[in-house]
Amino acid sequence: MKVLFDESPAGAGKTRDAIRRIVASPCKTLFITERTNAFSELEERFRAASREANAALTIRQVHSGNHGGRGVIKRISELPDEHRDSEHVVVLATHEALLRSDFSRFGGWRIVIDEVPRFLDFQEKSTALDAAFFQQHYILHPINNDWSTVEPTRSGRALTVADVRNDQSHAHLEIFHARVLEADRPTGTRKVMCNLPKWSSMNGRKVKWCWASVFSMRALAAFDRVELLGNRFSDDIGSRITASIDKETVEWEPLPPPRAEGDVPANRSVTIHYFSDRPSAKNWFAGESGQNVLREVGRHLANALPPEAIWTANETAEQNKPSPKELLALDAASFVKPKQAGTNRFRKLDHAAIIYAAKPCTNLLSLLKLLGIDPRLWTRSVEFETVLQFATRTSVRDADSSAPVSLWVFDREQASYLKDYFDAQRHIMVSVERVPLAIAIPPKGKVGRRPVVRTPAEEATVKSDKRRRDAARKRQKRMQKRMQQQMQALNVLPPPV
Repeated sequence: MKVLFDESPAGAGKTRDAIRRIVASPCKTLFITERTNAFSELEERFRAASREANAALTIRQVHSGNHGGRGVIKRISELPDEHRDSEHVVVLATHEALLRSDFSRFGGWRIVIDEVPRFLDFQEKSTALDAAFFQQHYILHPINNDWSTVEPTRSGRALTVADVRNDQSHAHLEIFHARVLEADRPTGTRKVMCNLPKWSSMNGRKVKWCWASVFSMRALAAFDRVELLGNRFSDDIGSRITASIDKETVEWEPLPPPRAEGDVPANRSVTIHYFSDRPSAKNWFAGESGQNVLREVGRHLANALPPEAIWTANETAEQNKPSPKELLALDAASFVKPKQAGTNRFRKLDHAAIIYAAKPCTNLLSLLKLLGIDPRLWTRSVEFETVLQFATRTSVRDADSSAPVSLWVFDREQASYLKDYFDAQRHIMVSVERVPLAIAIPPKGKVGRRPVVRTPAEEATVKSDKRRRDAARKRQKRMQKRMQQQMQALNVLPPPV
């Protein structure tokens, strides 16, 4: 199958040109974007382009609030029948829906994917008391010493996704079970993997195992045309992950770059501020040292950011600790979620702060090793690209603005990634400054405290070491016992003549 892709820089006009291609001639298109809160803006852009082209375009949205109680996935499965007689229609849906839907009946349709999804379902689980449930419903087929593929047993096939979702003890396995059943279909294109050699390996209150399912571009084979829009797509983790499983089945063809429009962008300056030479990390942010640093960063930003600014940070906490968002304690009205690719809502703002971390965890590092992918690519695609996409929502995408732009990120690596991007824009003069804080940032230690949870491989190593130490102690005890017996025997012998 052929996949057309546009990897032009953020703000170059990839979405604009895709909308024009859709509007230009009658077609049925599923348009995939990252978030539902971008739907209204996208719909208005489609309507404006339709008016300009004098096109009779029908626009629909599919999300959890507009389908009369039917699930989003079921709603998408009904689109081919619903629009069987339509000539020109575009349906807006999310990345999440893309990764969960069956598109086998979408012959005659196009699909446009705006910004690159991760193409990966990945979840970590602690289920020390549940080995019997997994043993009953799933079979493991080893890939190597650490990883296995998962298939349903006969009782697993009889267990519906709704059964799992409605069971309070196992509702957290809904997506896992759905993926296992999907992979078991004759037309299934993605397998489920987990880092357990056997189900009993999940035993142990400190064990955290993971499962993963990689999206295959072959799932989109029914579409007449597949377009992917994403900055630096060829180097993105999603591209590498799909390539690792699709191999030679996909032909990648670049689209022409977006046409430049309007006047030459005004010359302007961008200043990137950063706080730390130590890279951001969610587990460090959760510790006392990281929490203290984030509080100090928040105090600085509270004084540096004007009222007309946006900021973001990780909203979830590690180990039940305060989240980075809570620790920064900045104006809640100015907070927006990290993932803001594709929107123009903030293009009049000249200030933004992005305090964000998305390094791969130990279980994910194991998966990347299995797929033969450099972990640094994950950080670049998931963390650095999120920082970049957020930063480029500001007035840097407004060609008519010459106002200086100020950006704040957490660490030097993130600042360097932004600088490399802006250096490629000839009209932008970029500078990087480190912000001195009133608190010392400790360097990253080589040996940290023992983790609260362990991967199955780490747990196996711990158990192996314990067995080795126990065996050594037993050998020592046996040796001591033999020596005592020998000494006792010597003591009862008659003295020499």
